[in-house]
Amino acid sequence: MTRRRLACIAGTASLIAAVGCPRSDSPPAATQPTTSAPGSVVRVALLHPGRENDGGWNQLACTALRTLRERRGVETSATFAPNRSTFKSDLRDYAGQGYTLVVCHGSEYVKAAREVARDFPRAHFLVTGSADAGEGVATLDLRLWEATYLCGIIAAGLVPEGPAGLIGGQDIVTVRHTMNAFARGARSVKPGYPTFAQYVGSWDDVARAQQTAASLIDTRGTKVLFQNADAASHGIFEAARKAGVFVFGANSDQKDALPDLVPASAVIDMERAFEQVLDAIAAGTFRDQVLVGDLRSGIVDAVVNPRFEGRLSPATRSALAAARRQIIAGQLDVLGDR
Repeated sequence: MTRRRLACIAGTASLIAAVGCPRSDSPPAATQPTTSAPGSVVRVALLHPGRENDGGWNQLACTALRTLRERRGVETSATFAPNRSTFKSDLRDYAGQGYTLVVCHGSEYVKAAREVARDFPRAHFLVTGSADAGEGVATLDLRLWEATYLCGIIAAGLVPEGPAGLIGGQDIVTVRHTMNAFARGARSVKPGYPTFAQYVGSWDDVARAQQTAASLIDTRGTKVLFQNADAASHGIFEAARKAGVFVFGANSDQKDALPDLVPASAVIDMERAFEQVLDAIAAGTFRDQVLVGDLRSGIVDAVVNPRFEGRLSPATRSALAAARRQIIAGQLDVLGDR
């Protein structure tokens, strides 16, 4: 399940103000802007590769889709589509039914979406978690790592000596980015802050995820955990509960999983992202380009659990505010390699 970018949708004021226009090296638009017919019913379809109740990446999109239906009266449909063999047929089915927007929730859908888009030039295709736009397909690159960097600062403030355990569902680039940024955030205020990274090897294996977290706690002495593991995170939360260690949320605000042990979550405002895409379609400015969701656009952010607000020291608050300003201004690369 590869993920995550909202640059600018020309004509969408909020995104232009937040992010600016696409870079000169962005792929050229292959299609002309199109608008929804006046009075036509807006219909949005979603293909998602994981269960809608995973508490993470997939639930995020499914919840956003329901919000669109309730808030804007959009007609919606969602399909659990984990098998690559059905990607193109599922996409063709939705496009053939005249859906206004077909959202593919994960970069694994890019190739299939491009092939199908050729046959449906009037349809709008969006792939989340990817920066590989073009050929009739727009992509939404969600830079969650900017928020996990801030979470790392919080972790170092709460547990200055560390160490932190970093757990990913699978070893993919975007998950690795979130883990590396968390470590860099912690080290920005506590140089040499120790971290240990492991991968579950699955987005769904709760038992294995719990074993992974428990091992980090028992053998490495980790006192704080960061996880980006979707449904498998339930096992990580359980290990944190048993050991009484802090654990950070990812993708959605996960404080309710362990209200007294989740200091903050790195979150994606998928509802806002989808609404801005629909606004662009209505305005006739939607194109097959890379769209970026980051701190500057307000699509991603670090949300502090209210129970921890009073536990953050003045130094931690100051470091958070400074890092946020620098990231938004483009003065701080949280990955340090670009």
